[in-house]
Amino acid sequence: MNTNVSDSLSPFQEEEADFIIVHYVSLKNLEQPVIRSLRPIVKWFGLLSTVVWGVAALSPETFKIPVPLEGWTFVIAVMWFFAYCAGLFNL
Repeated sequence: MNTNVSDSLSPFQEEEADFIIVHYVSLKNLEQPVIRSLRPIVKWFGLLSTVVWGVAALSPETFKIPVPLEGWTFVIAVMWFFAYCAGLFNL
């Protein structure tokens, strides 16, 4: 087996890489203090109201909802659930 080893450099020069420095600033640092304090309140309101609408839709006797409004309660509960899942209460 013959192996040729050369000490000379390759005729191709290495390309110099350009570096880009990216500075990341979190949006939480840019928010107003009011929004930061309001976020958990809105999040918990969304969770609790979704649970209440679900209970009212599935068991209308719990909240003494009249029979003619039970259908509307169910429809509103379904729409409220979709709004919650879509992130309406996430600021």
